[in-house]
Amino acid sequence: VSSCKPRASREGLCHDFLSFRTMEATMPKYNELVISASDAEVLALMLGERRRQPALEAAATDALAELLLEARLVPHERLPADRIAMNSKVTYEEQPAGERRSVMLVHPIEADAAMGRISVLSPVGLGLLGRTPGSVVTAAVPGSKVLTIRILETTRNREHRAA
Repeated sequence: VSSCKPRASREGLCHDFLSFRTMEATMPKYNELVISASDAEVLALMLGERRRQPALEAAATDALAELLLEARLVPHERLPADRIAMNSKVTYEEQPAGERRSVMLVHPIEADAAMGRISVLSPVGLGLLGRTPGSVVTAAVPGSKVLTIRILETTRNREHRAA
């Protein structure tokens, strides 16, 4: 293995390699998010239908589209049991207050905050999808506040397919 020496023909390549290594070290780990391919397919169809929505929802659909592009997709039956999928029940703790909440991650049409059913398009829902217990995520919530949550546990019906 040769070292990067600043020679005219290799200088740009050396700089590019070192820049890439620096960028790689500071970027979030690729495939930190793991999502069921069937969930991703249904969510992508939903995104296509929602593209003409008001600006607030458009920002959420853009964020979900980006999340789907960043995630590693696996067949639904191979999704690890500790990954949050659609219709997963999730318990998380708001930090630093320590308040615990249990919610179910659902499609927007099924969302009902009073019943603990949060939309995948909500800031918290976007932060939960594809993650595991122990993950700490931040969500920009209404009122210009940032909510930091630690995922404590998740359960889901492994037989459930995205619908």
